[in-house]
Amino acid sequence: MNQGDSEFDHPGFRRGVEVDLRDSEAVISLAARTCSFDFPEQVRSAVAGFLRDLETGGYVLSDLQGRAPDIADQVPGLIGEFGRLRLLTESGTGASAKVIDGTQLYRELRRVANRVTNRVASSAFYRALVEGRAQARQLIGYGLEYHWLVRSAPGLIAPALASAHGLAGRRLLEEFLASEIGHDKFIGAALQSVGITPDELERHQPLPSTFALGASLGVYARQHPISFKACLFVMEETRPEFIDAFDRRCVELGMPSSFYLPLRQHADLNSEYDHGDISGDLLALEGAVDAETCMVVKRHLALLIETMVQQEEHILSYYGRTDTPMPRIFT
Repeated sequence: MNQGDSEFDHPGFRRGVEVDLRDSEAVISLAARTCSFDFPEQVRSAVAGFLRDLETGGYVLSDLQGRAPDIADQVPGLIGEFGRLRLLTESGTGASAKVIDGTQLYRELRRVANRVTNRVASSAFYRALVEGRAQARQLIGYGLEYHWLVRSAPGLIAPALASAHGLAGRRLLEEFLASEIGHDKFIGAALQSVGITPDELERHQPLPSTFALGASLGVYARQHPISFKACLFVMEETRPEFIDAFDRRCVELGMPSSFYLPLRQHADLNSEYDHGDISGDLLALEGAVDAETCMVVKRHLALLIETMVQQEEHILSYYGRTDTPMPRIFT
């Protein structure tokens, strides 16, 4: 049982959750979602009380810990895992009436992004750049994965237009979509300067984590538009220190300026269009967001950031080997 952060002020089991408490194991399920954990038999009564309190609801985290002192250290981790599996809801008095506007949600999302980033790690790729460990193959691999996302962006953004409500929101999405069309030409030109052909770019298969980023945004755009709007800023924000480190490492490795300058040019375009503010602009149009939706959006944002961290690690790992195809073409 590991410690974690609670997303809820008053966590409680959702309606329909079933608890199966055995001698040294608890199984919690809701439809197809199941969570189980083992515990020493001597703390069974504490576990039973803790699960009962979640069924009752209305307790803050410190109360749950105080009412189950034998497992107090494990309670935050269990709450975090139950929340990740969406077995919990906010159960405090008046929780269902808690509504905020989109601007406040954006402020909270910024805090979530900072907290998750600090928890999971700093940029693995950035550290490899500044420490001089990133090799030319990994830099080209970064470009290949980046190109796939940028080329896919218009198709990922377009479904959000179908659910745009109001003229202002539709205009923002239309302008954002228009500004993203054709950006892949900058990265494509950079990759061609190091020997990647247009045909190879077309046939390149992204790493699973890169595909997961694109797929997540595409699903949110079609099925949960507010999560799509909320997640855009982490994909669009320019990181000047990263671009500078990337350029320096390319120079150190003797790579042509025709490789790294187009990547900087694309980053400058994002800054010029203020793409990093797109989430704030879109969410400012949301007049009321209920507590349940806020929790779902925050969970989606945290998952996207964690996937971005994994993607950098996968790029370093995969393209750091010399026995793997680059580009990733398997047919």
